[in-house]
Amino acid sequence: MKKTLSKFLAGVLAAGLLAGCSGNGGGTTTPAPAASSGTEQTTEPAPAAETKDAITILKEMDVVNSVPAPTGSKKGDVTMGPDSDKKTMVATGAMTFETLDPFYTNGVEAGRIGSVWSQAMFYTALGEPAEVSPILKNWTVSEDGYTIDWELYDNIYDHAGNHITASDLVWFYNKYKENRTFDNLESFEQTGEYTGSFKMVYAYYPSFLTRACQNIVAVSQAEYEKDPDRFRYDPVGTGLYHCIGFTSGASATFEKTYNYWGDESTLPAHLQGHVDVIRYDVILEQQQIASALETNTIQIYDISASTAEDFINKNGKVKVWKLPASWPGAIILNSAPGAIFENNKAFRKAIAYAIDYDAVCLAATKGTGAPMPTFGFDGLVGYNTEWEKDGNHPYYDPEKAKEYLKEAGIEPGTVTLHTITNFSSDHLVVIQANLADIGVGMEIEVQDEVQFLTNRFSANLLEWDMCFYGTVPGGFMMNSFYNLLNINAYNFGAIYGAKNQELHDLMMDALYDQTKEKIDKVYYAMQEEQYYIALYQSHNWVGAYDKIEFPIGDLSWKVYPQSCYFADDYDVYYKG
Repeated sequence: MKKTLSKFLAGVLAAGLLAGCSGNGGGTTTPAPAASSGTEQTTEPAPAAETKDAITILKEMDVVNSVPAPTGSKKGDVTMGPDSDKKTMVATGAMTFETLDPFYTNGVEAGRIGSVWSQAMFYTALGEPAEVSPILKNWTVSEDGYTIDWELYDNIYDHAGNHITASDLVWFYNKYKENRTFDNLESFEQTGEYTGSFKMVYAYYPSFLTRACQNIVAVSQAEYEKDPDRFRYDPVGTGLYHCIGFTSGASATFEKTYNYWGDESTLPAHLQGHVDVIRYDVILEQQQIASALETNTIQIYDISASTAEDFINKNGKVKVWKLPASWPGAIILNSAPGAIFENNKAFRKAIAYAIDYDAVCLAATKGTGAPMPTFGFDGLVGYNTEWEKDGNHPYYDPEKAKEYLKEAGIEPGTVTLHTITNFSSDHLVVIQANLADIGVGMEIEVQDEVQFLTNRFSANLLEWDMCFYGTVPGGFMMNSFYNLLNINAYNFGAIYGAKNQELHDLMMDALYDQTKEKIDKVYYAMQEEQYYIALYQSHNWVGAYDKIEFPIGDLSWKVYPQSCYFADDYDVYYKG
């Protein structure tokens, strides 16, 4: 990729548009230095802030990925642990959460919180495309790969003492379908008191069970129907924690339930509970986040690259990690029927070659990210680092872009593209200037989250031409390709991808054995079509209280309190 920045980059810098954005794609304010807490507990010099490469650490860790049969009493008195000195951690959310009810929650933050108080059928093991289940004794895949027979443990109880059976999972499936969808499931049925079966839309491939059943959790039908409104603020589940406080849109607090039905030591490390009390506070402004971390008001948080840099330069007590998870930034070209990019690959390629990827990356990540060739990065299972150097992906070449524009039959100055985004438009300003250089206009509309999510999935209404999207790869390269190219179940493949049957078939073929050869075919075919333009990788940064030993970034957004190791002298306690 060429390293020369656009001729207008200096002007963009001068205009103050290169503020760093957060690792999860939200917020663009460069924080001012946080105020000192004034509560130093030692006169010794503060140790230097620590920066670790999480991928290296994960490889060195001996993480249990299997789940032996849980043990423990079927029921008992609920105890809350010691009357005082409860080990506590306060995490924070970059997005608000309005309800805890599993049938109405949505978004990343709700997913993090939900995994605290109840347990899903399947999770993905750390660092590999294999499923684990905290609630299933066993499961089998049919010879054709479409049917899964499963058996629950017979000793699962929720926080209120309700015995969980197969009927509860089937009820949850049907209840969820009242206002949501299970795109990957055709049916979900009970076959015995503790057994059941479900049929999938597609045949099994590694990690697919987690995707297909990701919204099904172990909840008692009887308890929910007794008082549905209670689940909005005090859900009763089967997880390691139960709710003790909730303020809609602002905060949620959970305390450990010590008669958990199973033996948590048998769970994978990233599903265990390492603290007694967890509180989630919504803090959206980076300067407040920085101050809260420095004063130990909060213990761990996703931070922006610029905030991470500030902590490192201060040599303070806030540790900094650069996690393998990231939110790659990409442009989706609307290829729905009637859209301007439909059946016009030359125009799509013109846009791809017009973009100065180095400048866009600098504008979006303040120099901490990296331009990327596709929707992924080194650290995802199935990613091929050869893609980064084979020259197949587009690079900044305005003259080549003009050639493709001519081939597309578009005269310079005759087209203006409407582009939508849900956060900063800094990087889009760079693209706007790039397109102007080849004679293509571009309007930028920054929408609120609700409006953006609605419009993003309505490409067929033709209300936008390009959409900026921060993707969540989910840990596996094929998950990204599946989202983008599946012409049946996802809008990404059904509308944005113009129902390209050839791409769909290549993707489905690669899902089953996930060999390098087949994944490469998907990648090269997708690059050739250019329905999607990968822009940059913005790394996920985490700042944490210095006694937190390591947050496991397992690439699937597991909740921090369950995925953190703590030093023995961790000394933050719950006071009420």
